[in-house]
Amino acid sequence: MTVEAKARSRSPGQARDASFAPEAAPAAASSAASPAADNAIPWATDSLSREELARFGKELIRQTLPFTVENRRLSWWHFWSTFAVIGLFAAGTGAAFWWPIRLGFSLLLGLALVRMFVLYHDYMHGAILRGSRFADLFFKGLGLLLLAPPTLWKQSHDYHHGHSCQYVGAEQGRLPLLSTHTDLGTFPLMSTEEYARAGTWKRLRYWVARHPLMILLGSQTIFVFSICMVSLITQPRHRLWSALALALNLAALLALANYAPDMLLYGLLIPSLTGSALGVYMFYCQHNFPGARYPSREDWDYAETAIFSSSYMRTGPLMAWFTANIGYHHVHHANSGIPFYRLPEAMAAIPALREPIVTSLHPRDIYRCLSLKLWDSAGQRMVSFREFHRQANAQAQA
Repeated sequence: MTVEAKARSRSPGQARDASFAPEAAPAAASSAASPAADNAIPWATDSLSREELARFGKELIRQTLPFTVENRRLSWWHFWSTFAVIGLFAAGTGAAFWWPIRLGFSLLLGLALVRMFVLYHDYMHGAILRGSRFADLFFKGLGLLLLAPPTLWKQSHDYHHGHSCQYVGAEQGRLPLLSTHTDLGTFPLMSTEEYARAGTWKRLRYWVARHPLMILLGSQTIFVFSICMVSLITQPRHRLWSALALALNLAALLALANYAPDMLLYGLLIPSLTGSALGVYMFYCQHNFPGARYPSREDWDYAETAIFSSSYMRTGPLMAWFTANIGYHHVHHANSGIPFYRLPEAMAAIPALREPIVTSLHPRDIYRCLSLKLWDSAGQRMVSFREFHRQANAQAQA
């Protein structure tokens, strides 16, 4: 029985009162703790019974509701200002500047596209610009151009929010290769037990799926292959959208290759690689970090995993602008109806959201997140391949 399952098997009178919003334990405040620690990073909710945890979750949702109110004028301001910045950077990639300057504009364009993608993501959640015909047409077209067809994205991403960090396992009919329509926003995850039983070919496929190159080349591995191409085979109702997204992007690529090869490089390939690499990594690290847990269906709780299995990525104001506050991921998972510009406000106001597990874009934190490959259900933590083999060797010699 897991740590949290033991705590929740007690009667409500034996566990701590959950009528208040618990503050996170000090050890859970930062991902600076070593991923190789003997015990899982504690969560503030570990001592709550199931009944108390349910009350805590209802209270958390209630407290987030005021922040779901959209400021329509502010939403349009963020949309048009982002659109203008993208236009400025795109113009810079096509101007007759010295190539390092054009390269700089290409990188900035990639970052600005990440921001627009988060606005698309918020629109699909219904957090901003609900009911606008113009926004609907624009964002559906954007989804096709960014290889995230709107109907497929909404289905898969809603599933992700409703089952975030719920451990299913690669032995439940899922191919451990890349994200499928049921788990966009995460990467396939095997437990140490499953990995120990897996054959060489299955281990190799899983190693490829969790390799950092899958993130670096996210525009091809995730958006082209996993989202669009896989859905052509597995998702009949989304085939038209996926085929249209692939056709539009192929047409743009061929047109630029024939008539403006320099714009193919500076205006399409570099921004696409830059934006998708950052975007895919942020989706990855926000659920794959020291302290994240993947409970079974029986132990999984929406509010608990929203807060503690979704990280808070601390960034500077410039990167927070480019990523449209998606680093406040634990707040977003607590209630996806909160507009991105209100996420910091919600975190500051709600006690339960103030002490999340923190990560960053520091190379040390990036390395720690990327090194986590397997779910150790006994230790209630994620571990690296190296640690798995070290533990396996130690058990074999015991």
